[in-house]
Amino acid sequence: MRIALITHHFPPSYNAGAEQYAYRIVQELQRQNHSVEIVCIESIILGSLTPTCLTETYNNLLVHRLSFDVRQAPDIFEWSFRNPELGQWMQDYLQRTCPDIVHINSGYLLGGAVSEAACALGIPTVLTLHDYWFACPQITLLRQDGNVCREPVPPARCVWCSLSEKRRFRLPDQYLHGGLGGAFVQLTQSDTAAKLIGASPKIEQISVRRAYLKQVLEKIDLAVSPSQFLIAKLAEYGLKPRRILYVPMSLDRAHLSGNSRHDPSDTFRIGYLGQLAPHKGVHLLIEGFKRLDKSRRRCRLVLHGKAPDSLPYERELRRHANRQPEITFAGPYPNSEVGRVLNDLDVLVVPSIWYENRPTVIVEALATQTPVVASRIGGIPELVKHNENGLLFEPGSLNGLTEQLQRLLDEPDLANRLRNGYPVPTIQEEVETLVSLYESLLPSFTSHN
Repeated sequence: MRIALITHHFPPSYNAGAEQYAYRIVQELQRQNHSVEIVCIESIILGSLTPTCLTETYNNLLVHRLSFDVRQAPDIFEWSFRNPELGQWMQDYLQRTCPDIVHINSGYLLGGAVSEAACALGIPTVLTLHDYWFACPQITLLRQDGNVCREPVPPARCVWCSLSEKRRFRLPDQYLHGGLGGAFVQLTQSDTAAKLIGASPKIEQISVRRAYLKQVLEKIDLAVSPSQFLIAKLAEYGLKPRRILYVPMSLDRAHLSGNSRHDPSDTFRIGYLGQLAPHKGVHLLIEGFKRLDKSRRRCRLVLHGKAPDSLPYERELRRHANRQPEITFAGPYPNSEVGRVLNDLDVLVVPSIWYENRPTVIVEALATQTPVVASRIGGIPELVKHNENGLLFEPGSLNGLTEQLQRLLDEPDLANRLRNGYPVPTIQEEVETLVSLYESLLPSFTSHN
């Protein structure tokens, strides 16, 4: 088959979980003799509104890297989900290359342009979901006050989330524990009040986004999700593709081979691997570590990762750590080193306060029989079973996190009892599943079968 994989980002400049997923998939597809081209967004702040394309070969993969400057758009918010220039480029590209299948990796940065282009040309389209972008402009369903949206909310709540990115709104709202945002939503239920404070156009924009993306999803032939939770959560928001299936993500075990044994240490080693961002709850982990009673057993905390350049969060974390010698900021690591990094830990902590989907780092940890302490939120409980291969605590609960970490310190054999892992499909198995799904969408394969 000829497959066009369209993704928001792609290595080597971007290496988060969704990017690594795309990289694994296309490598295996090509190994199985399918013809694959990758289109990715390299920059949204470079050039003009019209995308420019740099085509190159990266590790024997043909990659088209697009750059454009969305800041020049007449309406930046609308273009974040419906970019006509990107849509036109995609339609021209698909007409020229004539793929059998378009596989879209996430909606972030791509918007509905890709699927609309494929639909206009009658090309079957598959979408891999990674987050809540179709339901939430913030992607995470996490409010600026630190609370998650536990149920569908009126458009005014999304407007408030956008406004509270500014300190003058965010800080008083945090001080009032979300009360200011609640008052804003209540006030704007009146059309007259909404117009008076200038909120009506923004509320309308959110309504337009929701209706448009709902329509986009309904036209996609097949969506796949790596967690059951994500499927259920999107359904709550009325977002239902024609067909949606649970397809658990695989793991590149090449970086993990030989690392199921953990080097012994007199000090109990607690680790965090991932982005240093507020929705990941790293601040909670630092505070929980500081509260531990270390009188009977020494321990240390190692934080692997970095904060996005636009956030001062890492500086705040370092201040919060207060130069404690037991806390180390180890910086980011190449994905090829993940086995070595996990081998130097006794437990991995994932203290997220947002609805995690299927965190790659948890799958990697469990594949190396590294116990996981994690928030009981999103798709995490589908992977981490309490008292079996890890420990769970309520999201955002400092006492709950501290209690579970203290258990590991006070019960020396607990970590070993939790080294039970989790069954993870191989990349070959995952791609075989995807290929069979591709084939089910192609008339030639369907009639042949």
